This record gives sequence, C-alpha cells and structure tokens, in this order.
Amino acid sequence: MHIWRIASWAVVALALGAGSARAASPTVGWVDRHDGGNQFNDDGWCVATDPAGNVVVAGESADGVGGIDLCVRKLARAGGQQLWQARYEGYDAKDVTVSDITWDLAGQLLVAGFIRGCVG
Repeated sequence: MHIWRIASWAVVALALGAGSARAASPTVGWVDRHDGGNQFNDDGWCVATDPAGNVVVAGESADGVGGIDLCVRKLARAGGQQLWQARYEGYDAKDVTVSDITWDLAGQLLVAGFIRGCVG
C-alpha cells in the first residue's frame, strides 16, 4: 500500500510501462475532480491505495453549510469512479480536517483528524 500527500483535490492515476529496457514515460490513466458543493474550496491532503489498488483520498470539503467537513472518498483503480464517500462535520460549524490515513492489519481504513480553531 502506498500513501502520498497531495495539495489539491484532483487525483491523477498514472500508468507506467513495464518490461521495457529503458524507463517508460508515465501516461495519465484517469483524472478525478471533486466539488463538494457550490464550487467552494475542496482540498485533498492524503492518498492511500487499498490492497486491490483502489485509491482512497482524504481531505477537507466545503459545501456551504456550516464549517468545512472532513471528506474521505474511495475511487476505483480502473476508471476512477467513486466507490463511496464519507463526510464528517464538526460541531457548532467548526472546521474539521484530516491529519493522516492508513490501513490497519485487519484491512480497515484509519482516519485521523482534528477540529480547527477549537479551544479547550
């Protein structure tokens, strides 16, 4: 499993040629762009692949209701179609963001995050 950090909410899958004597140039397999709603800012901060090669992206997404939500999306390896999405809202319109994502030994996705601007 691979984990990357990204600074935009666009995911690009690259396909590398295998078996050639020299390194092949990467080609774009697919691109996914996420709009959480009303064209507000949406940022992806962490990317991981599951054992099947599907892509999980975690970040923050604004839909214009309350604060910024923590958002996790799983995209299909082959074509980038969304397999599922989960949003976690902060309380009292607080902004929620992701710190990291990883897989545990049982194959469950672990998501760490925090509420920004929370005092106490």
